[in-house]
Amino acid sequence: MFICGFLLLLASPAAAWEQAFTRETPQQPLHVRDSNCLQYTLHDACSEDVAPEDCWAAVHAGMDTWNAVAGSYFRFEPTAPASCCRAAYQREGANANCISWLEGAWPDAYPPAGIALTTITYDVASGAILDADIELNGFSFQFGTTCAAGLADVQNTVTHEAGHMLGLDHTDVPGATMRSRSYPGDCELRSLEADDTAGLVTIYPAADDPGICRGPTGGVNLDCSAPDDCGCRAAGAGRGAPGWLALAAVAVLAVRLRRRP
Repeated sequence: MFICGFLLLLASPAAAWEQAFTRETPQQPLHVRDSNCLQYTLHDACSEDVAPEDCWAAVHAGMDTWNAVAGSYFRFEPTAPASCCRAAYQREGANANCISWLEGAWPDAYPPAGIALTTITYDVASGAILDADIELNGFSFQFGTTCAAGLADVQNTVTHEAGHMLGLDHTDVPGATMRSRSYPGDCELRSLEADDTAGLVTIYPAADDPGICRGPTGGVNLDCSAPDDCGCRAAGAGRGAPGWLALAAVAVLAVRLRRRP
């Protein structure tokens, strides 16, 4: 059954890149507005499975992959590391587009076989991205940086999730970095394909460069100094299952929606 479906997928016409949209009507495309960058913050603990310096290098390499695309003004810019991260947006106070690992549990509300999840908070009226946070599933998966069999590759995963942070959705194009499925040992998502770069250049063409790099709303929060909305985590599956990469969207009206593969 799986083999037949895979062959049918290859034989059918592939759709082009997809931009993510708000859930509310009228739907608006998600995008980074009035800034030629998105500043991201890495939790200083990174992954428990990887030496800190190797983990940090792999994360930054994944983000930098998008910076090398000719014809686009968009750039990811790192901040200082954070001692605390949360996937939440504060209307009042500082924020961070944070990248962190969930080691103790993977929430039941998240895709159960998800290697990672990107949560986006957006403005309902315009689709402007207000906050984007990546959480990696260190509870269900073991991570690495060498493309070894059985290990979820840090750079591979972050490169894909970074595409969600800038407003790209999953694509049906085989081989594209923004395809929905990945698995331990996969390193094909480390490099961008034509479908991925076409999306980036179309959404953020060099000719439209706003000429300014704006930081997170309210400044950069490196220690979760604002009150946490929930802080609760629930147990998930054990390590080792093949995974899917997913995108979650959160409207500024606090309607929390999860996009499953």
